Amino acid sequence: MQACSVGSCLLAALSLLLLCLALSTDYWLVAYGPKDTFHSGLWQQCTVGRVNGYIQATRAFLILAALAAAVCILSLLSSIISCFQSPVSLSLVASLSAFAAAGCTLVSMAVFSAESWDKNKDGQIQLTFEWSFYLGWAALPLLVLSGCLGPGSAAGPRAAQFRAY
Repeated sequence: MQACSVGSCLLAALSLLLLCLALSTDYWLVAYGPKDTFHSGLWQQCTVGRVNGYIQATRAFLILAALAAAVCILSLLSSIISCFQSPVSLSLVASLSAFAAAGCTLVSMAVFSAESWDKNKDGQIQLTFEWSFYLGWAALPLLVLSGCLGPGSAAGPRAAQFRAY
């Protein structure tokens, strides 16, 4: 079942990369006008020194998702290389943190989607979600898969060896 741990770790690492890219880039929304193009993201959009509440919520939940994904990766790496024994199954910790990261990602993406859906009031401007936004959504199924593979790694022969103690 080492393959489950490695697969789960790779999926979590890829999702963490996608979350960090989504957080750090400014192509969440792009407005195509008759003469110009404007793009905005989580850190670029500000109106008179104030940041909208939904942007702050999206930022916060994506940061929490990235932190939970990092916990997942560290737990899986610790269980793979067996650097220390823990009274708690590290695979279970990894799985729970992957599901927590997926939940935070879902909340953040749903909040941003709902608040941005009817933002365009001008018929001459086409407002579309762009690649930074889709990177956030792409991380969600990877985190769910990582969480599903985590418990499979705890069911192997090595887990039975630790249960004997």
